Amino acid sequence: MRTLLSGPFPWLIGAALLAVIAAMFWIAGSAAVIDETGGVETVLVTNSGGTEQRLHRLWNGYFFAIPRVEGVIEVRCTNGVRKQWGYVTGGMHTTVRVLGETPCEKIVEAD
Repeated sequence: MRTLLSGPFPWLIGAALLAVIAAMFWIAGSAAVIDETGGVETVLVTNSGGTEQRLHRLWNGYFFAIPRVEGVIEVRCTNGVRKQWGYVTGGMHTTVRVLGETPCEKIVEAD
């Protein structure tokens, strides 16, 4: 006797659930920073009203958040340098790279 949990149905349900989750992430937008200098300490989305949202450090040199705050990406480096770049808001995907010989030497939009 076949049930709903046998045959192709579990795979179809899993694939549909994965597609819905991926769509939700795509619609929500993202803020990401790729640190190629190894000197970024923290990354925040900040705005003129003083609201901040910290990006999560995923692994060495990668920071990510789903934006809850509208503003700019502020990169804070181990040498005390702070730089702002890009524009972040819900529904939009913003990715920047930190480049150079020293931490926070140069920040550019990622391709």
